[in-house]
Amino acid sequence: MNYTQRASLASAGAVRALRKPSARRTTTPRRAVRPRAKLNDEPKFVRDTRDEARAGQPADVGERDHELEAFRDALTAGSPGDSPMTQTLNKEFGVAGFIRVRDGRGDATKVTLTHPSGAYAEVYLKGANIVSWTLASGGEVFYVEEGASFKKHAPLDGGNPICFPQFGRGGERPGSVHKAYPKMPADGIASQMEWRLSESGKYVADDGTSCPFVVLETTDDDASRAVFPHAFKLSMEISLEYTSLKIKTTVYNTGPNMFEYALGYKAHVAVTDTKEGDVYYVGLNDCVVLDNEAHPTKPRVRFTADLDPLEERCFQLQGKTDKVYLNTEDLGTGVEVGTGCTLYAQNVSGEDGCVDRAVFSPWDSSPNTYRWYAGLGIGNFGKLRIAKPDSRASTEIRYHVVDTTPSIRIREDAAAYLKVSALNSLARPKFDLSGSELPTDLQ
Repeated sequence: MNYTQRASLASAGAVRALRKPSARRTTTPRRAVRPRAKLNDEPKFVRDTRDEARAGQPADVGERDHELEAFRDALTAGSPGDSPMTQTLNKEFGVAGFIRVRDGRGDATKVTLTHPSGAYAEVYLKGANIVSWTLASGGEVFYVEEGASFKKHAPLDGGNPICFPQFGRGGERPGSVHKAYPKMPADGIASQMEWRLSESGKYVADDGTSCPFVVLETTDDDASRAVFPHAFKLSMEISLEYTSLKIKTTVYNTGPNMFEYALGYKAHVAVTDTKEGDVYYVGLNDCVVLDNEAHPTKPRVRFTADLDPLEERCFQLQGKTDKVYLNTEDLGTGVEVGTGCTLYAQNVSGEDGCVDRAVFSPWDSSPNTYRWYAGLGIGNFGKLRIAKPDSRASTEIRYHVVDTTPSIRIREDAAAYLKVSALNSLARPKFDLSGSELPTDLQ
């Protein structure tokens, strides 16, 4: 079964907001509730020329339960061509119908999580990067360049790479630990380390659907200590739901010394076209913004309330961008991808969680890729976190796809405001004067 056939097996339908899962890691989940396919639904995320192929499929493709079951089995089946190490991992951590371990691009090991609706996500153990998240409609959420290399680790300029213990390029920019650790690469070292599977399973969400999760771990080694001389362990729990992807990250300080660190993720959100499409950032208002492009070494600090009223509420990329927004809204920050829906990057850990956001784009310095993704970071960048000896701290984020475009209402309100302002500026002033106040010759 090819990709286009798979794309038609399950429709996006009306996107539903999922509540927080209740019973984690249950071994006896209730039977999964599968959303019914509706082939006449509009696409809900970024699509491409495969849509035309989908339109040519028979009308009943994807409506039969056994076809969806066959697709899920194909996603999670092992492959005799995989390396012995990968086959061993699949035997230990694979869950029939939900989790599969296989060799991916560059013969690197990848883990595929599959939702009963047909949605799936792929994470590579080299770098722990979620390079692909595909909705049940067939729409890809994360962008990775077609010719990206996976030999050393998953690509750093695509997917959803982790940033630890530094965010960004260092110097005096937010999220930097460069002064203490001058050899620290941009966005830290975790995305270049080897991770391992430590746990896998499934749980039942509140809507009755069985959902997969995996836990990856990595620890300091000789290469990491040459740059960041501390003992630590990182744990990443990835959970896939119908229209949501949740990531819980735990940082352990396993050494005798305290250290500071930044923590976050850089989502490369697949969009229609950042240069000419209807791609808008929303929810980045009422906060402090630091512009790393306005000064080569020290960011320019501004309040979003001092910006243009429309730009404060929604804006498009206009060129090379590297901005950090501090203490943003927990749930309302996101990117409209240009197809009628929005990807939200949400902090679900409260005030001690990932309260900062970042907007980034290389623009025409990467001419082959910049138009096809919108960079959205989430984490702790403005104020570094502190790891005391023998301690651990967890944060959880959620990427959530919603069938909405809030910028339409914002732009309509802005247009009405500008129209009223223009009319007011052209109106003649009126004076209400009594006869005694007029000059004598006018009485």
